Amino acid sequence: MGKNKNKALIIDMYETILNQKKTERVEEFVDKGYVKEFNNSNKLLFGAFPDINFEIKEIFEDSGKLITCYDWTGTHRNDYQGIIATNKKITVGGISIYKLKNGKIISNTAKPDKLEFFIQLGVISKNFLEKKPGQHNEVYFIDEFLVPETSFVSFKERLDYNRDLIKNLEGFIKDDVLIQNEGANILTIMTIAIWKDEECMQRAKEAVRVEYEANKFDLKEFNQKLNIKMQRSLYFPMK
Repeated sequence: MGKNKNKALIIDMYETILNQKKTERVEEFVDKGYVKEFNNSNKLLFGAFPDINFEIKEIFEDSGKLITCYDWTGTHRNDYQGIIATNKKITVGGISIYKLKNGKIISNTAKPDKLEFFIQLGVISKNFLEKKPGQHNEVYFIDEFLVPETSFVSFKERLDYNRDLIKNLEGFIKDDVLIQNEGANILTIMTIAIWKDEECMQRAKEAVRVEYEANKFDLKEFNQKLNIKMQRSLYFPMK
């Protein structure tokens, strides 16, 4: 299937499945071997935001994958992974990465802006991100983890250790931890640490590295052993 046909299929899928909720037609767009996982990934969101509607802002192909940049808007009518219904109408941006084979979707990785999602639902207070007098160059150091439920206890022990460690480092302002149950026995855990500036953040990273080496702790090995997926990003306040 050509590039234009692949794009057309994804655009049609957004309208037919994600917006019109005609899930009985899912096999027109999704490979049979991926249908169950695809449906499950949408089920919780559709249930909590019944009027959810997606708008594709951009769609392009890169390295054989189709990537969409989108906004979705919906009203939080029902509980979502432990977050009690707020009846708030929110708009969240994100990207999705699709792999296709023989004209059908065989995998999808969605990366919504979860920080904005939590802020709009009130899970994170807006005050958490507000500047205080004397703060100008803060850095928001955010890690997102996909943690199997069977690995949670070991992960939590390491997380608590790390939080205690960084709180004693120069330039630390505050931190927070958020958790979601993604279904399929997977937890999404987001950690947010705010640093005075990028220089303090870099010194903190070095201090943590030295601490790990002294204790012969290998983060990559730890995550691989527990089948934990990790993504790191930095945010800076808008001027």
